[in-house]
Amino acid sequence: METKLIKLGNLLNKEAVRKVVRALEQGAVAALPTETGYGLAARALPDTLARLDALKEGTAARHTVLLGKKEEISKYVPKVPLPVMKLVRNCWPGPLLLLFEMDQKNLQRMRSVFPDEICNCLYGDGRIGLRCPETEETREISSSTVLPLLMCSLNPYKFDACASIAVFEYFEGKIDLIVDSEECGIQNKKRLSVVKYGSTGIEVIEEGSFSSEMLQKNSLFKILFVCSGNTCRSPMAEAICKKILSDKLGCSIDSLERFGYKIGSAGVFAADGLRASKESDIVCREYGISLNGHKSRLLTRQELEESDLVFVMTESHLSDMERIRPADFQVYLLDKKAEIPDPVGQDLDVYRRCASQIERALRERIEEIL
Repeated sequence: METKLIKLGNLLNKEAVRKVVRALEQGAVAALPTETGYGLAARALPDTLARLDALKEGTAARHTVLLGKKEEISKYVPKVPLPVMKLVRNCWPGPLLLLFEMDQKNLQRMRSVFPDEICNCLYGDGRIGLRCPETEETREISSSTVLPLLMCSLNPYKFDACASIAVFEYFEGKIDLIVDSEECGIQNKKRLSVVKYGSTGIEVIEEGSFSSEMLQKNSLFKILFVCSGNTCRSPMAEAICKKILSDKLGCSIDSLERFGYKIGSAGVFAADGLRASKESDIVCREYGISLNGHKSRLLTRQELEESDLVFVMTESHLSDMERIRPADFQVYLLDKKAEIPDPVGQDLDVYRRCASQIERALRERIEEIL
């Protein structure tokens, strides 16, 4: 077998890219550059993956789907959780591998998208690895292939996995081609970080160029509820939201942050440190939750800017927030059908109706975002 060394050049020669893509679609195995070093890539079919495994020389090959654009993640994961999408926005393209544990329902959905032989390559062990590398050349190749493109890492202890000539010398006669680019960025090699999302939430498997702290920060999706005094409506919305979310995710309320969600509340005219109203706490206890530890907080610009999704109770709250929210920051009415009136000073039945309206609106919103 002749191993070809293909140079894409500083300006990313489109014809050279097409040549690589044609070879891959015909079953070639290629060494492609990424910011963490070279990897071996092939189409997601059993025959070519068997070649990849053989080239790993006895070590288990982790097959990772290469994405040309971060948005392509939705091709392989039916509904990407909001915390993971936040992580994708912040860290891709980059040295981050995402592992998704797929339940049977989602695996079945993907079998209606891909033929069985491709599905078995992508989700063979019930999970899928996805990566969108910094290297423009490799992203361009990945975006141009019809079949999904899978990559596995090399054995860097045997040769310099960052130097195309070293890769060529080691794999000459064993693989079909090696992509060489002066602009591949391996000169400033980065370490791959690995994050898993599954039934136990978000877990950092390997620290790399992204630290655990950075990964956790960039995947924490913050939802904020805002009313006037932060003693009635927004605390109830916060508590009921936590309850609905934890039930949907199959976790405890205390575990929500492990799944990447942080739920809070504040008031546009709140005094700091007040307890939730007695009636709000009574109603929440009827939902199986408690406001016992709640302390009111005044809404700040910083908290707004740090939130990913903000809901208010009335149109007047939208107007009140104009003075502190950034010009391009979106805030939404919690109930799309009607304002949620303030129950303060009224009897328990009014609070129950308020909580019922909040619950209905939350279930609609959560169904949209989850």
